[in-house]
Amino acid sequence: QVAAIDYAGIRNALKALLEADSRLAGVRVYVEEEPQMGLSDVQKALAIFTDNRQATDREQSLSAGKRTRYHMRTSIWTVYFDMSSYLAACDGRDGVLAQLELVLMDNRTISGKVTDSWLEGGDMFSARDAQSSTFVAAAETVLVAEVSAISP
Repeated sequence: QVAAIDYAGIRNALKALLEADSRLAGVRVYVEEEPQMGLSDVQKALAIFTDNRQATDREQSLSAGKRTRYHMRTSIWTVYFDMSSYLAACDGRDGVLAQLELVLMDNRTISGKVTDSWLEGGDMFSARDAQSSTFVAAAETVLVAEVSAISP
């Protein structure tokens, strides 16, 4: 049995999982694209980016040459736009971020697409778009998933 890693399938399952969960109602989900500052129809968004994959020696089994286990790193950026203040944008971001973490913790296999997954934190920032006077706050959630490729 040959089993290649279905990277697109993992991203699509992650998007579907986030869009289907009522805790993230009203949050727009982007895959491998960035939400633009000042969009009138988007106040809160999640942006999913596949960052890298690593296969360390200690993670490989005795079936070396037949199976490769990777740790696939995906960044999920929680982005929140607000017209009133940095604080309002940060508070909105933090609320969406908390719900995102709960959704991910409740589905460690991303609907059966990965063996296991865990969260590793990430960066946070806030900024103001001088042209539109929109405040934005963003937080990165690094999701690491264990995936395998199997050769006959």
